[in-house]
Amino acid sequence: ILDCTHLQELLEPFANPGWYAEGRSVREFSVDAVYNYSALLLSPDENKIYVGARENIFSLSLDNISVTYLQKTVRVYKNVCSKKKRQECIFKGKDPQTDCFNYIKILLRLNSTHLYVCGTYAFSPSCAYIVRLFFFSLDEKGEHVMEDGRGRCPFNPEYRSTAITVDGELYTATVSNFQGNEPTIYRSLGSGTPLKTENSLNWLQDPAFVGSAYITGSDSERSDDQIYFFFSEMGKEFDFFDNTIVSRIARVCKEDQGGERVLQKKWTTFLKAQLLCLLPDDGFPFNIIQDVYVLPAQRKKNTLLYAVFTSQCKGLAGSSAVCAFSMDQVEKAFSGRYKEVNRETQQWYTHTHSVPEPRPGMCITNASRQLGIDSSLDMPDKVLNFVKDHFLMDSPVKSQPVLFTHSVHYTQIAVHYVQGLHGAYDVMFIGTDDGRLQKAVNVAGMMHIIEEIQLFPEQQPVQNIEMDSTKVCAFIAQVNLQIPTYTSICHPSECVITPISLSSVTTFFPKFPRICLRAHYRPS
Repeated sequence: ILDCTHLQELLEPFANPGWYAEGRSVREFSVDAVYNYSALLLSPDENKIYVGARENIFSLSLDNISVTYLQKTVRVYKNVCSKKKRQECIFKGKDPQTDCFNYIKILLRLNSTHLYVCGTYAFSPSCAYIVRLFFFSLDEKGEHVMEDGRGRCPFNPEYRSTAITVDGELYTATVSNFQGNEPTIYRSLGSGTPLKTENSLNWLQDPAFVGSAYITGSDSERSDDQIYFFFSEMGKEFDFFDNTIVSRIARVCKEDQGGERVLQKKWTTFLKAQLLCLLPDDGFPFNIIQDVYVLPAQRKKNTLLYAVFTSQCKGLAGSSAVCAFSMDQVEKAFSGRYKEVNRETQQWYTHTHSVPEPRPGMCITNASRQLGIDSSLDMPDKVLNFVKDHFLMDSPVKSQPVLFTHSVHYTQIAVHYVQGLHGAYDVMFIGTDDGRLQKAVNVAGMMHIIEEIQLFPEQQPVQNIEMDSTKVCAFIAQVNLQIPTYTSICHPSECVITPISLSSVTTFFPKFPRICLRAHYRPS
């Protein structure tokens, strides 16, 4: 226990953190010939974590993954690609040693009884329902029940995609074809109308999706609920640079039903805005978003988006930044002016003329109902024709880095809200491309890295972090195409699980000593 009077004295020991996970007692969990642990799903009410790997799904206890497996209570769901699918994959020119397997890419809780799982299935994406209680998905003949996964799961296991379920409906952002050149944001399952983005209008420009979120609050109408997507893509509005990459936040309305005549079975509420993370002094942009974490608040406008960025600029090569955006900023951008494109010259301008009513791209609200518009099917054609060509907002959502480093590429982030004696703190857990986990905290307006752990003996990137607020644990997935291993490092305040590439082993470290701090702090 540290009783500190001066914050500087407290932080000096962590000025150059480099604490390794060596020398701690280890318990192991191993499965032979299982690779590519790529999907994590926390289920705190079941006290489980589901793990998706290549052609396997595991159900593990959060208390002790080693003992649970040894007691035969871990059930493995195997979905091995058929010989025919493998042959088709090879015929398409794919590598039979790496490409022609079923890599689990979607592992979500659909409802109280079922999980929904999708995999690449040898470049022929497929999905299945799994009964959580018994961990199976068999029909009356004892065969696995599969359905087409196109538009939900990518063909290529290396493609970045995202998915989320909301009220039994699946929202995915991925590519919908074998070549990987038809990106889509797609809604399926449930009772709502299946909707997708309009490819012919270039709403998406070669995107790399990094996350999705359902964000609501006490200050928003139920019918105004929105699903948000985060990605980087080619910034076609910047014609003065070639191949300029920009980061985006896009949204669609949960109650969208498509248009009656215009935009049939397409989103009528798709809008996107630029996320801009800038250095305060010289204005250099960190323009490539790598990951995002949504820290919810009671009021939607106070919800924070913590995002990890790298830069395309040569002067910032090897650098990374963490920027925080409020949903209040996001909503102001989506309520501002639109950009429009000249279809002949492909140049973008700020739209300065009047816009039709109700406002294009907005959800159905009480105000629109007063105009006799109860759903998107009632929207006037002039509104839908406008949003077809005015899907990009004019004003970016700007922020300055709360954390900046020259020395490492950040890959993943999770944030835990901590209530202290003298105020509240947002504690960030940040993964790096060389296998480190950094813990940083904002105290009195200054960000400090107070701990760093080298997760892997060999350098390899952290590719997934999931935060369990009930146990205050961070679960980290690292994907290695050769031989992954799970390592779990537990603190009284946080716990980490991550695959590494030494052998097919899961290791578990007991709790670190608690470090308690008392410092003079005035909430900002």
